[in-house]
Parts: sequence; structure tokens; C-alpha cells
Amino acid sequence: SPFVHMLRDAVGGAIAGLIAGLILGLAIKYISMVLLPFDGEGPDLIAPFIGMGLGTLVGAILGGLVGLKNE
Repeated sequence: SPFVHMLRDAVGGAIAGLIAGLILGLAIKYISMVLLPFDGEGPDLIAPFIGMGLGTLVGAILGGLVGLKNE
């Protein structure tokens, strides 16, 4: 069914976005740790979580759109 194919692509896109967001968030974390003084707050604490959330959202949306377009 077209819905199952779209769902499969959306979940795959979400997983890929989660991994890519984690990698990007960790890169931002380590760059900010090197460049900014540590004061207990800042992008080094929250960047991986925001990257993972945003990557999952964008990956699921784009994966679902690709799944709909292919059907």
C-alpha cells in the first residue's frame, strides 16, 4: 500500500536525521567548548539535543515527501 511505503521512508528519514543531527550537534558542542569559555550555560550543553530533534523532524518530513512522490 502507498501509505506503508510512505511510512517506511518517513521512519528511515527520521532515523537518518537523528544520526546526522547528533553528529552535527556534537560537532557544534566541541567547537563551542574550544572557542567559548565554560560558564555552565551555552550551546555546548543543548546543541546535541536540538540537532537530534531538528534532524529527526526534517528527516521524517522529507522522507515522507519522497515516499509520497515515489508512489
